[in-house]
Amino acid sequence: MSGFALTIAPVFPLWLIILLFSLGLAAMGALYRLNREKLGEKRSLVLSLLRLAAIVLILLCALNPARVVRQEHTVLPAIAVLVDMSQTMGQGAPGGEGTRLDQARSFLLSGNSPLLQTLKEHFRVDVYGLSDSVRPLAADELADFPAGGKKADVSQALAALGGKHAVVVLLSDGNVGWRILPEQRVPVITVPVGDPVVYRDILIKDVKAPPLGFRGREIVIDVTMKSYGYAGLTLPIILKDSGKLLTAKDIHLDTSPAEVTVSFSFIPDTVGRKNVSVTIPQQVGENLIGNNQADFVINVVKDKTRILMISGTPSVNYRFMRTAFKSDPSIDLLSFVILRTPSDILNVPTHEQSLIPFPVETLFTRELANFDLVIFDNFNYALFLRPEYLENLQNFVKAGGGFAMIGGPNLFNEGRDGLSPIADMLPARFSDEKFYRRDFPVGVRLGRSGARHPIMQIRDVFGKDDTEQERFWQEMPPLDGINLMDSKRSALVLIESADGIPWPILTVSSHGKGRVLALATDYSWKWYMGMVAAERGTQPYLRLIHRMVRWLTRDPDLDPVQITLPETGAVAGREVDVRIAFQGENPAAGPETAISVSVFDPAGVKIASKLKTLSESAGYMVSFPAEKGGAYRLSVETPAGPQEDSLIVAGLQDRLDAAPDHEALKKIADASGGKFISPGDGLREAIEEYARKAEGRFVEEKQVPLWATPFVMAAVLGLLSLEWFLRRRWGLI
Repeated sequence: MSGFALTIAPVFPLWLIILLFSLGLAAMGALYRLNREKLGEKRSLVLSLLRLAAIVLILLCALNPARVVRQEHTVLPAIAVLVDMSQTMGQGAPGGEGTRLDQARSFLLSGNSPLLQTLKEHFRVDVYGLSDSVRPLAADELADFPAGGKKADVSQALAALGGKHAVVVLLSDGNVGWRILPEQRVPVITVPVGDPVVYRDILIKDVKAPPLGFRGREIVIDVTMKSYGYAGLTLPIILKDSGKLLTAKDIHLDTSPAEVTVSFSFIPDTVGRKNVSVTIPQQVGENLIGNNQADFVINVVKDKTRILMISGTPSVNYRFMRTAFKSDPSIDLLSFVILRTPSDILNVPTHEQSLIPFPVETLFTRELANFDLVIFDNFNYALFLRPEYLENLQNFVKAGGGFAMIGGPNLFNEGRDGLSPIADMLPARFSDEKFYRRDFPVGVRLGRSGARHPIMQIRDVFGKDDTEQERFWQEMPPLDGINLMDSKRSALVLIESADGIPWPILTVSSHGKGRVLALATDYSWKWYMGMVAAERGTQPYLRLIHRMVRWLTRDPDLDPVQITLPETGAVAGREVDVRIAFQGENPAAGPETAISVSVFDPAGVKIASKLKTLSESAGYMVSFPAEKGGAYRLSVETPAGPQEDSLIVAGLQDRLDAAPDHEALKKIADASGGKFISPGDGLREAIEEYARKAEGRFVEEKQVPLWATPFVMAAVLGLLSLEWFLRRRWGLI
């Protein structure tokens, strides 16, 4: 509908315009009478009328007349087409013709009269790709954009659209999030893709496993699996630890779909990170096999640190060290004190002796693996341990156990070139000089590696102040006796003698996967008594002993190399960043030392990685591409020894439930006031019906001032010019 009208909006008050018009008439009357005497009645009238006409036009312009034009317009409704492009839309469509996303594209773009093209002829159509976010799509992007995003949330998508559309068309398999929000008033027409009837899959849906377990205690794992299309089938579920079979159970699927929860239990006999996996064998006709396995990590720790301590003789040092162990409730100590040697001659029959025989064979064959740390305290082991027992002890350390030798005069002196397993393990060799020195007290000081080693952080007040720590150890009471030893090149000297030759007192090193410590004195108890005498308390001594134990038993908090895994986990197909830092002194900071990192994929194959130095204090960052899911192993080599850790990378299809959920689409349509419609059931007509309801109209009104046109100004100028011309012609000018 269109039309026009005239309006006026006087520039001056109307009475003023009438007054001016009246004055103009009077002036024209006077002019007529004046000119009539000279020109005659006819010519005078012509000049007066021309002047009056110009005045009238000027006064009409003061009335500000305007032409109002009205025109009615129809507003085309806006339609939003949401195409689900999340990961599940990449699954195969029924009939094996492409994917579900291809099926959705076909609904929109194929046929003699493509739906999208037809809608654009009558409405404004906006197309969006929907996954973990909403993004506008052009026609060429819709044809080529792949599926692969996270699960879409329809509620968030509608909120992002802002209610600017009359109707929303959602093409999806139903694996979307949805919740009703009060501000959502847009009807949603849901169009299903995929076929839930023919879909077949078995997946690990959920795993409930404790992140922390204890060695020797039962760990229970609950596994929930789900199946589609396999009613009446019995199949196994397998639990493995780093590829080694732990246990397996059979389950029976009565219906389809079916959901079954199975409980597994096992007792770990070693500590460390356990790369556990739950697997269901692939079944015939499965649409998806990447979700048949779930990997996770259980960190197994010691509920008690088991220590075997053998002392060669009753001593004050043994008493104070045993007291220190007993003060820690996490330590389970089994100690033996040798009261007589096999060479001692007793005139008492064996059956009448009250001493308990030393169970050497039991301890160093069957029971050795049950301990975390073995301590020889001033013990002449050559009198009791056969070579095979020493080899068992060395294998125990190589496998990750801890070994400590405490000095004293009763130690077996193998000499500088001793070749026994004990000599091979120890971080120091016996000196060629006097084996045990007790001629005068020996002061101590921090060794070259003692300032920042984890064992030596016994006073929090020191922080990183090396000067304070040095003063603290210099003030320690001197030792009355030490064993003279030379440290090996691979060892770290934490405490050394301060008088004369710097003999190593406390030395540590690694041996295989285990750790070894040598304390070359049987007078460390004086550090306890000296602190009491100085009224400083007993905590420094107790903490030193406890940190020795924690370091020897590989407490992760005391590892020199700290591997920090990503807090948010890792996903296949993305770059993984792992941070490597050092606790205490950086063993890779010197010019002749280096750090190397190796990364192995779930198949045990070494993959390329990049090592970047962050700073001397921040450490390093290693990055590697995780192309597939599973357990990745990181091996860090430093002069301080090796360190390993593992990282679970989630596969792209881990625990993915890709079954079409058309019931979810029906709920979305009902809750929003829309419809659930298949493409062949009048989809186009339903969309147009909803869109027409939102069709809007508005009237456009436009005002055109008449005085502003050039014709009015030309008429005024024309009248005045004609009057001037006639006056000149008739001799008045």
